[in-house]
Amino acid sequence: MKAIASRDNPAFKAMAKLVASGSERRRSGASVLDGAHLLAAFLDAGRKPESLMVSRAGLADPQVARLVERSAPAPTLLLSDALFDALSTVASPTGVIAAVKTPRGEAVPDDAALVLALDEIQDPGNVGTLLRSAAAAGAGHVLLSPGCAFAWSPKVLRAGMGAHFALNVVEGADLAAFLARYRGRSVALAGGEGASIYGLDLRGPLAVVVGNEGAGISAAVRSAARTLARIPMAGPVESLNAATAGSIALFEAVRQRQSAALGK
Repeated sequence: MKAIASRDNPAFKAMAKLVASGSERRRSGASVLDGAHLLAAFLDAGRKPESLMVSRAGLADPQVARLVERSAPAPTLLLSDALFDALSTVASPTGVIAAVKTPRGEAVPDDAALVLALDEIQDPGNVGTLLRSAAAAGAGHVLLSPGCAFAWSPKVLRAGMGAHFALNVVEGADLAAFLARYRGRSVALAGGEGASIYGLDLRGPLAVVVGNEGAGISAAVRSAARTLARIPMAGPVESLNAATAGSIALFEAVRQRQSAALGK
């Protein structure tokens, strides 16, 4: 394992550029996993990183040391703690950063059992939280329209907590076109409009659509969705956070499916 101590090192400069620049990540087709939890989730999904950088303090941690071993044959550079802290974007670095090839999204089957579609969700925290909820709910696919926050940005990855690697994440998707050919039920959350989500049958193939934080569902997607739905609220609140609303809808589908499986 080679040790570096200068910011002028070419490998360090390349990783720093990847960490700081979304355009560089898109251009290179690479993403940055900052932290032991994200790297562990990536490895658990059967993938291997392209390269690693680890701090001296991180390497002294048995968990991080094991992750470095599991990442072989990816080249690993050892950084001083100060140099690593200058690279990391998290408040409390765990001591390991990996560069990985950004997984490519695949076509979503027209009869997929559970799909989450994000229509112009712009807040990285909301996108990451929705990806996490989708993975927890057993959704295999998440479609993101072109105006969504970049799914593989560091902020979205941190919010997703490793969920990305349990999902087929498709960016730049034409949601209206997908919904038009989807053979299951498509339910677009439309604020105070539509039927109560709790009164709908969500047990079959289902696509849940969550709209922009301010504008809601776009006109084209609204027209393509088969059902508009609302989440009933008892208190004096106009609307729910997009990530909260999407999570509620996904887990209402989970509840219905589990009840059906138990014969209730």
